[in-house]
Amino acid sequence: MGRLPRRAFCASGMFVLLSICTNVAIADESPLAPTDINTTFERGNQSYLHGDFKGALDAYEAVLAAGVVHEDLYYALGNAYFKADRLGPAILNYERAISLTPDDEDALTNLRLARQTAAERWQDKLVGVEADPLWMRALGYFTPGGLTLAFLALYGGLFLLVLLIWIAPRGFVRVTATTLLIFVVLGALAAGGLLAGRWWLASRAEFGFVIADEVQVKEGPDSSAETSFVVHAGMRARSISHDADWVKLRLSNGLEGWVRERDFARL
Repeated sequence: MGRLPRRAFCASGMFVLLSICTNVAIADESPLAPTDINTTFERGNQSYLHGDFKGALDAYEAVLAAGVVHEDLYYALGNAYFKADRLGPAILNYERAISLTPDDEDALTNLRLARQTAAERWQDKLVGVEADPLWMRALGYFTPGGLTLAFLALYGGLFLLVLLIWIAPRGFVRVTATTLLIFVVLGALAAGGLLAGRWWLASRAEFGFVIADEVQVKEGPDSSAETSFVVHAGMRARSISHDADWVKLRLSNGLEGWVRERDFARL
């Protein structure tokens, strides 16, 4: 198994400065205080560095259970799961890190390595399961925070230009402001559309990944139902229905079927 690039973790500062870090969130009733979260995260780092990947996972999962949402935590979980030879959860957590910071080169590199390892281990015969629609792939390049700032900036610029056109005398200034207004309106509409799409993907489209090594996808929510096809760790799918402890998945190629809830984790 290949060596993963390591990234330094600033555990002492990452969770102490929660109030000014936009990508960190903690549940209101967290079982760990911020100082305990620091300590637990650092314990996970030390366990990882000493090859105790189970200890690292226990510590990182405790921080995750405290309600912390941060790309470095997901990246650390991905690394530890990869080293523990659990490719499904590794791919899931790298994808979670990338969903927060799409340009994270470390997470992107490690995700490619994890997927390559999974492809070498399991030869899936399904066709088209990784080909998401173009609009979904395009949305993946934008973060909700960046789109929100862009929309607000364009929206504010729109009102300033309208005000300028209102008060400016006829001539070059008004013509220029009117021309700019057209582009700003188009930009605001585009940013608003992208933001709405990103929100829909995050809140309505329940995408996730198969985390078990191999899963038999059933025709119905019953272990005795006929097996439709087989999927492997890291397979991306959309959750479209639930029945007790079963979830119905739809793959990108349109195939549908039921798996146990424990074998699938949402992004």
